[in-house]
Amino acid sequence: MENKDAIKKQLIKIFGVDFVSDKQHDLYMYSYDATECKAFLPDFICLVENTDQVVKVIELANNEKISLVPYITGNNIGGLTIPVKGGIILDFGKKMNKIIHVDETQMYAILEPGVTFGQLDVYLRKYHPNLRYCYPFAPPFSGVVGNAILSGMNNLSTAHGSMGDWINGLEVVLHDGSVVKIGSCFTKDFRKDNWYSRYPMPDLMGLFVNWQGMTGIVTKCAVQLWLRKKINTFIIAMTYGINATVEIIREFGRTELIDDLSAVSVEVAKMSLDFPMPRKWDFEPDYAILIPISAHSQKHLQVKLELLQDVVKLINKRVERNVILTDFNYLSAILGEGVRCFADLPNVVIPLVEYSGLTWVGCYAPITNLEKLMEGGKKIFEKYEVPAFIYMKSMKGSHYAIWRPIIRYKKHEEEAKTHDMCKELLEMGLKHGIVPYKTPIWMAEYMKEYIIDPNWVRFLGDVKSFMDPNNIFNPGRWGL
Repeated sequence: MENKDAIKKQLIKIFGVDFVSDKQHDLYMYSYDATECKAFLPDFICLVENTDQVVKVIELANNEKISLVPYITGNNIGGLTIPVKGGIILDFGKKMNKIIHVDETQMYAILEPGVTFGQLDVYLRKYHPNLRYCYPFAPPFSGVVGNAILSGMNNLSTAHGSMGDWINGLEVVLHDGSVVKIGSCFTKDFRKDNWYSRYPMPDLMGLFVNWQGMTGIVTKCAVQLWLRKKINTFIIAMTYGINATVEIIREFGRTELIDDLSAVSVEVAKMSLDFPMPRKWDFEPDYAILIPISAHSQKHLQVKLELLQDVVKLINKRVERNVILTDFNYLSAILGEGVRCFADLPNVVIPLVEYSGLTWVGCYAPITNLEKLMEGGKKIFEKYEVPAFIYMKSMKGSHYAIWRPIIRYKKHEEEAKTHDMCKELLEMGLKHGIVPYKTPIWMAEYMKEYIIDPNWVRFLGDVKSFMDPNNIFNPGRWGL
């Protein structure tokens, strides 16, 4: 960058001298994440405080043809904030992190990009105890808005789908510096209490959801909240064999009785009990399935549990080995508090962070093909002699599923092996209809070459060119 000093002076005018850095030790921590994705240094780090600063830095980036990469806390697993073209990292997590407004009656919250799940949880419990948001299996310092506009899954996904489905509105700064409101907040006399819906106007939300920051920069987001019921508890199903596991995932998800359903291989459950490299014994169940349930009263809960027991009875008639249903709180009292990291969200899921590297082939999947995905995934884990870390979920009443093989590894020692394993998992999964989400660049490029309709790719490129003619917004994503 020939005129780097001049650009730095302009950035200091926009953000302030204390909130711009090009020092190597500051840039380094933004150059990589936990995955095996290649690291790239940015040229500058800027701490963002308001929308006006975003407008000004977009004008600068267009003039100088510098890329802009939005960043919150860096906890994504997909290399999504690695600045592959250098440029400017816009860090929203440090200063632009206000909960602007919560509408108690219409059940939504307007958030700045830096708001975290832990922050929102504490705020709602203190000021709006009748409402709750959702939480992914991620640390409490993960960003809400980033997960929402990337359609992340959560602990209410079986009932309500992904976070992307729950966005009421966005404020976005476009390539020309104009600030646009998406959703019912588009009215000219814009008010803080008018973010109640994304319909019935033309739904422009899709121009920004799942684009990984390629089409504009989100500066506000309204997310739907849900009623916090009086009783919140967990049950757990222990299953033997693939068929029984998939039966529980599909059938429980369809009942409309549960908040969520998350299935993990038994090796994962044992990791939470301080088995760093666990193996499964023949007599042990194959999968543990955590099932959060909420109810308005004890009677309501009892009816739900009885109906779920009826479903288990029907499943046990269809499979060779029985499903065991028990109370999770009782089980955690026996096994120890370690297993509660999967339930008491937002939380640090300890087995995920014991190694220096973490990656996945996280994807949406047709729920009809879970058996094939489970069988193929297990063989690949065995081939690479890695404990099977497989996570599955019923989504939106079992309309589809999440299938997510996760790999913990030693960064700088096992990256090549880990990448080869991820590629095999991806190739196997694509044969059975998966679509990766929070998709790393290498996955998108592979999919573009082998499976994606070229007309879709062309259309994607046309939209990108229209929304970002100078290619300044997080370039390189989705194979563009």
